[in-house]
Amino acid sequence: MGIMQKAKGERVWLWHVVIVIAYAVSYSFLRHISDVQWMLYAGLRLSCLLLLPYRYWPALVLGEFLPRAYLSYQCIDNFGLTWVLLQAIPAMLLAMPVAWWFRKRLLMFPTQRLVNVGMLLVCMLLVSLICAVAGFGILTTAQLPPGQPPFQVMPLHAVGFFFGNYLGILTVVPLVLMVTFELRAGSLRTVLSHLADNRVLLDSLMLLLPALALLTWLSAEATGDTKQIARIAMFLPVAWLTLKHGWYGAALAGSAACVCICLTLPMTPSQETLQPQAFMAFAVTSLLMLGARITVQNEQQRRGQIDGKQALYLAQQGLYLGELRMRQTAFALEQIGGAMQQMHGRLLNRLRHLLPPAEEHGYYRQVAITQHQVHRLADGLYPRAWRDRGLLAGLRDGAMAQALEEAGVSYRCEVRGRGLSQLSSNVHTALYRLACETMVYLFTQRSFTHVRLYLRGGETRGHRWAVLRLEGSGNNTSQSVDIEQLAPRLGASGLGLDAIRDHARIYGGDPHMLPLPDGIRVTMLLHDAATGERATTLAATPKLTAHG
Repeated sequence: MGIMQKAKGERVWLWHVVIVIAYAVSYSFLRHISDVQWMLYAGLRLSCLLLLPYRYWPALVLGEFLPRAYLSYQCIDNFGLTWVLLQAIPAMLLAMPVAWWFRKRLLMFPTQRLVNVGMLLVCMLLVSLICAVAGFGILTTAQLPPGQPPFQVMPLHAVGFFFGNYLGILTVVPLVLMVTFELRAGSLRTVLSHLADNRVLLDSLMLLLPALALLTWLSAEATGDTKQIARIAMFLPVAWLTLKHGWYGAALAGSAACVCICLTLPMTPSQETLQPQAFMAFAVTSLLMLGARITVQNEQQRRGQIDGKQALYLAQQGLYLGELRMRQTAFALEQIGGAMQQMHGRLLNRLRHLLPPAEEHGYYRQVAITQHQVHRLADGLYPRAWRDRGLLAGLRDGAMAQALEEAGVSYRCEVRGRGLSQLSSNVHTALYRLACETMVYLFTQRSFTHVRLYLRGGETRGHRWAVLRLEGSGNNTSQSVDIEQLAPRLGASGLGLDAIRDHARIYGGDPHMLPLPDGIRVTMLLHDAATGERATTLAATPKLTAHG
């Protein structure tokens, strides 16, 4: 146990050393490429405070202290010892309470892949404000060497410090959070394998980056109002990507726009510099809030679609379970009919010497009629032809064909297409029951002499479908079909067109009735949801990346 604890402690210290070195190197690099108008290292600082566990925060403080102390010491001759000592204090210490409060108390990250964008923006503003006040206060302690004009500290410097921190945070933090959420969703190999299908990345490469590059070049070469117009126009593709992809689009496009605009700004703070900074900060902040709201709406819509698909799937399963119960009932009726026949046969054999021949024949005929009725009822619930030879045989030679033949109605079934055998058993069941219900509905409207059933299957873009069409023609005035006998014979409810429409909609269909010169035609298209798609849809967990 002691060895394991020692090894664990060594790993913890190793991680602290790695974080100190990594943060110090990253901080030094970002400070080298940044300026007071665009402090990228402020974004690195807040990103680490928001994402790393609290136990690594001392390592972050040390990682920031080392490069700050070194860089400050190099300026001791220019700004004095007081400025050097204050400048060496890590700004991480000032941002820690704010980051801890928003993470721990205000629940900025409700889940591993969910961020409250409103809280995030407030946190970014507070950290920028605190760091700007601290930087402005440290600047007032600067003492220039003798012989040089006194250093004038103006309120413009405080505003420049604020926008420099805030724009650096806006550039880095949303992008880091987006990448972190993607990595948490899967392994690095999975994320890299799906880069080619990432619509946000593809739209950024195809439209956003070329447009920003063109506008950046125009802003750098132009002067006057043209320069400002080019900077403002940079947010048009950003807004388009936000409207299309929500928070992810705002994070990626906003960071790219901040980079492009800040590259065209002068190094020294001035009125000309603060105006585009203020506009850029306002625009990116607004787009992040808008993107968060769009993401929430898209997620709600996706959840509604998933709930609708799940409801349809459950309805299909309910119908299929009902069909299984009907099949079990048909089997039970056949067994009961066989048992009744054996029992009646034994009973009549025992009483044969007591009954007159005419009465004995009457009893035998009654037993045969009862047996036939039981088998016909069982065949209506679940046709033997369907059970033994499949759906097509059930439609051609099953209870439907027999009932119409007994009623003197000409019946023909035509099957086309090659995709019927690949349809799921649920769709086969729905096709048969809808054909029976539609047949009963047609004869409730009028009597026909000819009935035609057309069935066609196919596949389009991986989705299987089937078309069912029933046509009744000819006016049978001499003989009418008894609906009360036909409905039980086909195992139909006879509830009418509304029930047929509700049944068809469960499979994505909608019956269409067309009056013909001598009859009626009812057509419906049913869709077969692929098993893999259905499982993927039902197993998908609702995921949010941002909310307002």
